[in-house]
Amino acid sequence: MARFYFDSGDRDLFFEDEIGVECAGLDEVRRAGFEGLIDLTRESLKSIDGQQLFIEVRDENGDKILRLSLSLQVKLMK
Repeated sequence: MARFYFDSGDRDLFFEDEIGVECAGLDEVRRAGFEGLIDLTRESLKSIDGQQLFIEVRDENGDKILRLSLSLQVKLMK
């Protein structure tokens, strides 16, 4: 198994994963990234002013291989 690093952030902050997670392949990496984005969303959506959240996955060589992102925007219609 290879080690992958799941960096995360929003419009203003960036957190670099220094520990990483061992995954068997890209399907497992994608699943772990998606679950991480869900967790990040739960923690970060304290304000409804709009958010842009992301998870970027790096391989053992430091190459970015996957980006998952979520954008929430609230508009008043009146």
